[in-house]
Amino acid sequence: MSGPGPEIQRLSWRDPDGFVVNAHGRILRAVAPAKAAQIRSLLEAPWIARLIAEGVLPRTVETSDPPQLLQDTGDWVWLEHDLLPFPCHAHEITALQLYDAGDLTLDIAIEAAANGWVLKDASAWNLLFSKGRPWFVDLLSFDRLDSTGTWIAYGQFVRHFILPLLLYRKLGITPPEVFLIHRDGVAPERAYELLRGAGLMSATALEFVVLPKLLTRAGSRLIAAQSAGKARVPRAAIGEHLLLNTLRRMKRTLKALRPDETKTHSAWKSYEEERTHYSAADLAVKTEFVREGIKDSKTVLDLGCNAGEFSLLAAECGKAVVAADADHAALSRMYARIRGHDTGVSPIMLNLGRPSPAVGWQNKEVRSFLDRAAGQFDCILLLGIIHHLLVSERATLPMLVDLLHHLNPKYVVLEWVDPKDPRFQQLAGLNGSLYSHLDAPSLEACLLQRFRMITKLPLPGGTRVMYLWQT
Repeated sequence: MSGPGPEIQRLSWRDPDGFVVNAHGRILRAVAPAKAAQIRSLLEAPWIARLIAEGVLPRTVETSDPPQLLQDTGDWVWLEHDLLPFPCHAHEITALQLYDAGDLTLDIAIEAAANGWVLKDASAWNLLFSKGRPWFVDLLSFDRLDSTGTWIAYGQFVRHFILPLLLYRKLGITPPEVFLIHRDGVAPERAYELLRGAGLMSATALEFVVLPKLLTRAGSRLIAAQSAGKARVPRAAIGEHLLLNTLRRMKRTLKALRPDETKTHSAWKSYEEERTHYSAADLAVKTEFVREGIKDSKTVLDLGCNAGEFSLLAAECGKAVVAADADHAALSRMYARIRGHDTGVSPIMLNLGRPSPAVGWQNKEVRSFLDRAAGQFDCILLLGIIHHLLVSERATLPMLVDLLHHLNPKYVVLEWVDPKDPRFQQLAGLNGSLYSHLDAPSLEACLLQRFRMITKLPLPGGTRVMYLWQT
């Protein structure tokens, strides 16, 4: 089969039973003819229909109208999935999101086992976060349940969920730090090297890190013997019982690793309560300015959202919001606020100075954040973040304008923080003189090369200015 054309992005190809492409905004899955009857049976199952209705799986239909996606489409059976708005991946989520993704994976696996199916894959990449919740997107991960009672995805689930959550609990290592380096999760040997000493002294670490490490040293004969023993289970009912027991036990293990975000701290997590540089008048004017600035937009990207104050404001105004921040504790607090509620806000872990790169085979499996975000949002919020980029990244105003131009929004709601502002001075420290030449007219001169100023409003405090710009 020849490669995809310029408008075709291949999203998945590792399963020999099929692959997925994004064709001009359509998510299409090719299913091998030998697998087609099984997939049709799966889509007709009431329990799958219920999961789709509950928003756990995207709506999926068989289509007889695949366009000429590839020069040779072969005899594939084609399915079309609903397109999820701006999905986020395993390398862009918080630990609490990873926990929810793992919990959903087990819930689906338990439901499948109770209905005669098994989930043969348990990858964190099989779940996408969109509209503030995880979606399971890999239909080809389902297979008919055999009589062995073995969960073939057990080891993958451990690498993708159990060990990353254990590393977060013990060492504070976040999912982006894991999955940007380890696409297939954390191997027990690597977890052993990272945890060492006291970090290994827990029941979870002993079972999922130390014991596998010892078995690796001893060789694979014991594992082979265990597998052979399971294969001798004669009856399907016993196999289902064993599988369900395994899955429920994993649920208990996962629950013990649930991140407790009330115990995490950072300089920004409690920013909304601790900010003293805004007067009540400043905050009231800023809030109303943002509300007015987003009124003609349907989609909003909040860059530097912190704990989500203005992301939630945009959602309350009926906007679909992607809320981005680099501070794990602050973003986790925001996710905890919306968790379990249909708010229309999707959090994404993002350092704007080093945004999510393209990853996977030839860097084409998942496009970079900047590539995916370009042209996808009516409005971008830049509230109190520009001075961070100027100082922490040593970015220049022209560089920031180029970034906005690349993202190509219709509107930009921007808060300028003057170098005389106490928070700017605190951030710049001894390097404050490097930024003394910057002022609001400098910003305006740069932005006017790409955008048109609609509104300018100084805040009462005197060192901050709110802007609304339009392309």
